[in-house]
Amino acid sequence: MVAVNNRIDMPLDEIEVGTIFRSGGRTITETDVVNFCALTGNWIEIHSNVHYAAQTRFGERIVQGSLTYSVMTGLIQFGPSIQANYGIDNLRYLKPVIIGDTIYATAEVIGKKDKDDKFGVVTFLMKALNQDGYVVQKSEWSLLMLRKRADLDALVGSSVPTERPKD
Repeated sequence: MVAVNNRIDMPLDEIEVGTIFRSGGRTITETDVVNFCALTGNWIEIHSNVHYAAQTRFGERIVQGSLTYSVMTGLIQFGPSIQANYGIDNLRYLKPVIIGDTIYATAEVIGKKDKDDKFGVVTFLMKALNQDGYVVQKSEWSLLMLRKRADLDALVGSSVPTERPKD
């Protein structure tokens, strides 16, 4: 059995190369596609025109690749040790995602390096799988993150308010 372990909530120094994080699934809906069209302005007919899409090699509308990527990165939950997106490399769309497909994500730690005493970069091999187990999208995603537990604890401690007594 494969367990869902989708929360990356440790600093870089505690992450091990080879660790694989796995998400539960999320079904891509008609509403997702239309909202993404509206949000991004990406009304390309393969995504938004049923009649047109029926004439294409796919025979139906397909989900925007950038929507699939966005959903995939949301399925893996990153804690406060993540400080910034550092880069995306080798992004590939391997199979079309259609409305009604359910996407699952895996994030395998494939590299990590120190930048300085406080920060480092972790690189994940990100994969989106459909409900049939096919990899529909993959990329290498690098994130800038805090290196040490003490720095993470200090950041969280200074950013989360504590309740004050009534005045």
